[in-house]
Amino acid sequence: MKSVPDKRRTSDLPKRVLFLNDVSFQYGAGIAQARQVEAIMALGIEAGVLTWAAGAISLEDVATRPIDPTLWLGIREVNYLEGGKNFSEEAIVAGLIMEVAKFDPTIIIVGNLHAARWPFSLLPALGKIGCRVLAFLHDSYLFTGRCAYPGSCQLYLTGCDATCPTATHYPSLDPALIAGSWQTRRDIFSGPTGIELIANSRWSRDMFKTAIPNCRWAETIELGADEFVFKPGDKHAARQALGLPDDKPLVLCAAVNFQEERKGGRQLRAIVEALGDEVTFAAFGHNAHEIPGLIGLGYHLRAEKLASIYQAADLFLGTATEEAFGQTIMEAQLCGVPVIAFHVGGVSEIVRNEITGRLIRNGDALEAIEVIRATLKDERFMKVAPPWARLYAVPRFSMWSQEERWHVYMSGRPQKGTGHPPPTLAYPLNEKDDSERTEVHRPSWPVTGGHAAFISQEHETIFAMTAHLPGWQTPGDTFKLYEMAFHAGDVILEIGPFGGRSATAILRGALANKSARTFRPAYYGVDIAEDSIARTRGMLAGENLGAYCHLYHGVLKDFVQRWQITPTMVFLDGDHSYEGVVADLEILSAYLKPGTPILVHDFLNVENETGVIGVKKAAKEWAAAGHGRFMGCHGCCALYLTENKVN
Repeated sequence: MKSVPDKRRTSDLPKRVLFLNDVSFQYGAGIAQARQVEAIMALGIEAGVLTWAAGAISLEDVATRPIDPTLWLGIREVNYLEGGKNFSEEAIVAGLIMEVAKFDPTIIIVGNLHAARWPFSLLPALGKIGCRVLAFLHDSYLFTGRCAYPGSCQLYLTGCDATCPTATHYPSLDPALIAGSWQTRRDIFSGPTGIELIANSRWSRDMFKTAIPNCRWAETIELGADEFVFKPGDKHAARQALGLPDDKPLVLCAAVNFQEERKGGRQLRAIVEALGDEVTFAAFGHNAHEIPGLIGLGYHLRAEKLASIYQAADLFLGTATEEAFGQTIMEAQLCGVPVIAFHVGGVSEIVRNEITGRLIRNGDALEAIEVIRATLKDERFMKVAPPWARLYAVPRFSMWSQEERWHVYMSGRPQKGTGHPPPTLAYPLNEKDDSERTEVHRPSWPVTGGHAAFISQEHETIFAMTAHLPGWQTPGDTFKLYEMAFHAGDVILEIGPFGGRSATAILRGALANKSARTFRPAYYGVDIAEDSIARTRGMLAGENLGAYCHLYHGVLKDFVQRWQITPTMVFLDGDHSYEGVVADLEILSAYLKPGTPILVHDFLNVENETGVIGVKKAAKEWAAAGHGRFMGCHGCCALYLTENKVN
């Protein structure tokens, strides 16, 4: 094929990309691939698709932009090459290599292969014809022995084999072949010649790296959708056009097939039955009409039609109990629809808890009923969540943001973060004396260039910059919060945000370290007080920082059970009673990696001496027991470094 020059393509990008998958643009992974094709062509790169079964869906059916005929190489179907039937694995690989060579690609992106049953030996073989090979992880198929989602089964960690409990489920595999299939995946992704892996969410990437720890490379490129199509609209006009009633709040659901167990059809039946008199429930997808009380809107692929359906809703309900990413949740947020969803997989990477939606215990229909009812009655939340959902979704999940992520990856500029750098002591420390000192501008990490103590001019003025915000902080506190986040602010946990002033200083520090952190910092604020959550939500929105945040209304003990995160720094400002601080530090010691910095607020508050609060006593006992190392005081706070875990 003749390559057509395109001025949009920069010199660091490939000329031609071939997508290789089983069913072209059908179903969820197919729609994701179609959007990836659009993103690739928007960069001026030629793109084509080689597929086992093209089906009746063309790129024109799902695209939201005019298709450039000089860049679109079309779809080629090779359904005569099906695994497990007429040809040996060697013959299938040879046939596919011949078909791939006709496209003469620079990069091959391999997606789902479930239905085609193509052998995994295809992936390393593709690299031998001079192409860069990338595998895209849409679900769990690339790290299990055969299944797309393992559910509660843990065999993928130790070795899938003939005891697989779902061997006859799609995609089925002879039990005798499962162990070999599991090992083959590890062979092709591990070591210095392993295939590159791209995941659709950080959750998917982490699952893959846990399952195949010796993988050569695993990175995340989140999906996106056209923000000019998926946008807010006139809710009442949309309902009228769809023939939906307008007398009650409308909750929308979606699934390719509601008969599939992991899509939550069983939970949805219970939710609709309980709330049917208060709420109108509608859904698009196959078999939606089979759930009593649920208005079925059919199965749709065109983005314009889907957007009009989202625009009719007051809430979107995500019922999947296993979900690698959640495209419909992403689309709902782009349309400014708040989301209530089971907290599973990559969903929390889309929904900002207590800001753009609410995440509930996975599979818990009773909690879903309670939260839907409470959310629809929460006028303050329902007023601010829709615009924030749109505001926060566009920069991250728009089509242009997906284009940028592909550009960064293909040009060899990998994402990076500061990770887990512990503080160090660059000055003598006497615990007895320094536990009483309120040194304001004394760094705990090495200072490189500039002021002897400050990281930047912003750091030097951070106290003044946040002085207008509610919540008590001293200059030393804000100095240390900014510095901690600058160096260790990848995954931030704050217990007791009160109103968001400390969160503002923390996030500004994390975002300031552009040379070391190219992905978004994640902030988690935990508070038992509902008013605190509401104040913090409003402040973060006013400071344009809400897109980085999750807020959790509850206690730390419950949070750590529901949120599987690995904090790289902690600000402890919650329950100030002796018993409360002891409990929080014990939980943190079991939860955090050794070497994690914890800034303990109110350590030097005079009320420690009168017994009104017990922060200092609890922290010193915790450190004396060998769980933390004292690193000095700053303002009203004490900095500790976790040393070992409490079992």
